[in-house]
Amino acid sequence: MRLLVWNDGQVVEASQFRLDRPYVMQRIHTLGHKVYHLSRHIEQLREYSMSLFGFASLCGVADAERIIVKLLELSRVTPRLSCPVAMRIDCDGALSFEVESPLLDSGMSLKARRLTGVGVPMSSPEMLCHSSVSLAVDVMAEAMAAKRGGDLPINVDSDGNLLSQPWSPIFVVYNGRVFTPKAYNTVEYLIAKEAIERLGFELVERTIPYASLQRVDEVFFVNTMFVTPLFAVEKHRLLSVVTSRITSRMEPTI
Repeated sequence: MRLLVWNDGQVVEASQFRLDRPYVMQRIHTLGHKVYHLSRHIEQLREYSMSLFGFASLCGVADAERIIVKLLELSRVTPRLSCPVAMRIDCDGALSFEVESPLLDSGMSLKARRLTGVGVPMSSPEMLCHSSVSLAVDVMAEAMAAKRGGDLPINVDSDGNLLSQPWSPIFVVYNGRVFTPKAYNTVEYLIAKEAIERLGFELVERTIPYASLQRVDEVFFVNTMFVTPLFAVEKHRLLSVVTSRITSRMEPTI
C-alpha cells in the first residue's frame, strides 16, 4: 500500500508532499472505496474558505468523488478498511486530497483504547474550522494534557465551561440524557445527532461546567472516522454503554 496525494492535478507520494501555506480542511470517511457525506464536507469547506480567504473552490461533488476513488485505487487501499482522506484548500486556492493511513475498522467504531481526559484552558472564541491553525493548537493542547497527567485534552474556557469543536464535538451522558455545549452544522456533529435521536435519547444543548464532569456517566468525542470514549476525567471513572449504542447507529457500517 502506498499513500498518495492529488495536488492541483498532480499525483505524488504522501511522503513527498509538503503544504507550508495556511489551509482549511475536511477529513472524509471512505469505506469500500465509497465516499461518505461528501456534499456536506464540500459545503463546509467552501464556507470556511470563503470566510477565511475570501474565495471558495469550484470543485464539485462528482469531481471530488472521482479524484478520491481514483486515489484510493492507486494507493491500493483494501476496500474492507475505513480510510480517511484529507481534503484541503490553501490560501492560494490550491486544492489537494491526501489518502491517510487506513484504520483497522469497517465503518464507524469506538476507539479501542479508552483515554483519560483532563481540562486544558483555551481562549475564546473557539476555532471556526479545522485548519492548519487548529491542528497546531490541537498539538499544543495534547502536550498540555500530557503534562497534567492525561491522555486527551478537554478544552475549557476562561469561565470553566467546556468548549466543543465543530470537527470533534464533545458529548456528555448523564441520567439517560445526552448533553453538548454547542450545536454545529458539521458532518461530525450531525452524524452523532442523527444516531442519538434514532435511539430515542434527548440531546440537550447547554453550558457544561468542567467541574460537572466529576458526576457524569459518560463523555465522548466524535469525528468522521470514529468515536472516542473517555475512560476517566482525571480520577473520575466513566462508562461507555450509551456511547457504544450511539456508535452502532452511525454510518457507514459494513
